[in-house]
Amino acid sequence: MNILIACLILFGLVAAWFTFHYLASAQVDNPDGSARITGNCGDTMEIALQIREGRVADTSCWTDGCSVSKSCAETAALLARGRTIEEVRRINMIAIMDEVGQLPDTHLHCAQLAETTLQRAVQDYLGKLGANCCSHPH
Repeated sequence: MNILIACLILFGLVAAWFTFHYLASAQVDNPDGSARITGNCGDTMEIALQIREGRVADTSCWTDGCSVSKSCAETAALLARGRTIEEVRRINMIAIMDEVGQLPDTHLHCAQLAETTLQRAVQDYLGKLGANCCSHPH
């Protein structure tokens, strides 16, 4: 009977964690730029950007990776907020690692994946911006 109660408690904790981290995470509605990349390690990371008046007004991120991967994705998204696109283009894995702190050598690729995903989201935004500026008749 004690094992059953322990299993039910554990299931409840896992369900609460899943709900908090995956279902309750705020997502950017209709992002202006987004990217979803799967790294060589198998982790998938997604970053979405909302741009207002030339600055990143809001961001969201998601990853199915480890806690280091999640921390790097969240840091990349946080570093982008409030910055111009040119400033965001200068965010690299070193800047991400400086904010996250010391990463084990086995997880440096998490910061690289966060950088790549953020920069692809910027490229997506710039691509849409270029397509929109030239798609209407003059």
